Amino acid sequence: MAFKKAPPPLIVPDGPEKLILDLPRRKIPDALPHQREVMKNYAVHGVNAADIALQLPTGSGKTLVGLMIAEWRRRKNQERVVYLCPTKQLVNQVVEQADEKYGLTVVGFTGRIKDYDPAAETAYRNADNVAVTTYSSLFNTNPFFDDAEVIIVDDAHAAEGYVAALWSARVERIKPEHAALHAALRGILKPLLDPTEFTRLCGKVDSLSDRGWVDKVPSPDFASIRDEITEVFDEHAGDTELERNPNGLNRLGDSQGG
Repeated sequence: MAFKKAPPPLIVPDGPEKLILDLPRRKIPDALPHQREVMKNYAVHGVNAADIALQLPTGSGKTLVGLMIAEWRRRKNQERVVYLCPTKQLVNQVVEQADEKYGLTVVGFTGRIKDYDPAAETAYRNADNVAVTTYSSLFNTNPFFDDAEVIIVDDAHAAEGYVAALWSARVERIKPEHAALHAALRGILKPLLDPTEFTRLCGKVDSLSDRGWVDKVPSPDFASIRDEITEVFDEHAGDTELERNPNGLNRLGDSQGG
């Protein structure tokens, strides 16, 4: 029986700014000075922090910085790393850029979980490659990437909507299937609203400005009616696409009943 020699141990540099020099397929000679400085500072001051934000101007090469940190951590600690992008197009762009420009192999994930490439899944699970995917692939009720050890967020400000969506319920007055739920919620909220706000909530608008009205119930007031809202959702949401989630129902507004 023939035995294969074990591959030599992977030598990992002491910082992500040096890792790019170990990628023989790269099309660029090195990172730019400002990129190297950000990565060096991360290795010195941020590597053990639970959460850290890195700020770079648009067009300054933040993708390289993010990917080098991701790959460095994967190699150094054998961690499962997920790199998040806002859209599928950006996922494909990052995967292509990593391969063709930086000489770095990452695995992209878009679409439905059941359509993911099994080889790519294994590569991510075994920490053999960094996974690149969308915000919505992680921020949902049943994510494939629920075991990620490091998450790198590209354009972090764009994640707000995806995270908030998990804690929100949109009840639309004009939808027939929402009518009973919307009416019941109006009844609970009426004591907390002044007459003008309540009129707007009921959809009796008088101007274009009313159509764009948005308001927030103060948190202490919302806490006082939380149990009532839970009961209303239990009773009326079962026949709709809504899931009972009263934690997020603290914004009510326009004439659409949103």
